Amino acid sequence: MDRHFTVKEFFFNILNGIGVGIVIALIPNAILGVLFSYLSQFHPVLEMFNQALLLMQYAMSFIIGIIVANQFKFQATDAVMIGAAGLIGSGAVKVQNGQFMFVSIGDVVNLIVVLIISCYLMIKLKGKFGSLDMLIMPIFISVVSGFIGMLTLPYVSNVTKGIGKLIEQFSTLNPLLMCILIAITYALLMVTPISVVAIATAVGLEGLSSGAGNMGIVAACVTFLMGSWKVNDKGINIVLIIGAAKMMIPVYFKNPIIAIPLIINGLMSGLLTYFVGIKGTPMSTGFGYTGFVGPANAIKYMDGSIIVNIVLLIFAYFVIPFVFAYIVHRLCLKLLPKYNQEMFLFKENA
Repeated sequence: MDRHFTVKEFFFNILNGIGVGIVIALIPNAILGVLFSYLSQFHPVLEMFNQALLLMQYAMSFIIGIIVANQFKFQATDAVMIGAAGLIGSGAVKVQNGQFMFVSIGDVVNLIVVLIISCYLMIKLKGKFGSLDMLIMPIFISVVSGFIGMLTLPYVSNVTKGIGKLIEQFSTLNPLLMCILIAITYALLMVTPISVVAIATAVGLEGLSSGAGNMGIVAACVTFLMGSWKVNDKGINIVLIIGAAKMMIPVYFKNPIIAIPLIINGLMSGLLTYFVGIKGTPMSTGFGYTGFVGPANAIKYMDGSIIVNIVLLIFAYFVIPFVFAYIVHRLCLKLLPKYNQEMFLFKENA
């Protein structure tokens, strides 16, 4: 394979593929999951559709592998090998009691390790075996790369566990400071390969700490939406409105200055969490307003008039964060020399 990539091109091809792949895999369940989780109790066909949504989500590592391969302009057969490597090495499938079972969407950080190895091997080995390529390449690209991912998974997953322990320490502080720190941390982590949902479930965030995590996700979504609005097409902006800000991973990595509005908006979200009293469970943390998971769980823990509570949540989730993020974005454009609208441009094939 006579192709040459700089380290930067190689790295951002993988990040772009991850950003797009996460959206494709997770958006169907994010939009319809809550609805069909409820409807599934009424008819087996609706339950099957709900299962299809979940299976799409569990296939994320394979989907990302295919899209990353497309970023490198690999052939279809090559893309399938890289997708298989991602599925094997991501940790999405575990062997339990002799059975292979989907247990999660996989560890995205470890998936990056697998994709780096498999894509590098594809570039270096493609065409080296002549007519035996079809026999030998799946072994090296899919099996060997995936196997290496299986070996690195326990160590790489410690990154998520370490961040989880830090957030767990925040929960021991006074409630206001806890809400602010967790919201800021979640806003900064949302647009990275680290799974904010995995952190929440591993640590067991609940109550105000869970609400702060959700509001941090809202802060990340509105930050990128305000920046994206004038430079990206409506499809990208609709995805951001829905709450799938992870697609902006390559944008964030190219422009770390975006961390400044993320921190400011995260601070506001933490204050809203505390003063409105937004709470949740470990399983609801990390969704923000996507699929109305955050608000639907928050209202369960609120006392008083349900109408008043709904109005409070509308302002907390959908009014104040959007207005505040717009103001922060305009101020950053005026006050930060390296902060500009164009850096929010999303390119599917960078």
